[in-house]
Amino acid sequence: MTTRPTAPMSRADIAAHAAASHTRVSLEVQRAVARFEAAALRVEELAGLDARGMSGAQFDSLALAQDAMAESRRVLGLAGLLHLVDAAVKAVAR
Repeated sequence: MTTRPTAPMSRADIAAHAAASHTRVSLEVQRAVARFEAAALRVEELAGLDARGMSGAQFDSLALAQDAMAESRRVLGLAGLLHLVDAAVKAVAR
């Protein structure tokens, strides 16, 4: 197998790569983002239902999902990483 030489990266490319790549976050932050995204999907699903037709379990599920979103925002806010879920909030609001 032969390898082709690659063009050298420009300084701007190197700087952009260094700034954007290899962003590491703690396991707690990863979990908060995952919980937030899953809860946001559940809220979106249940918010579309007529409240008069919702079961008690659905109401409980909605409340739990909203609590999970709030807790995830708290964790991410403390870490200064709310931007990780801001896009998800905007997508659900559409």
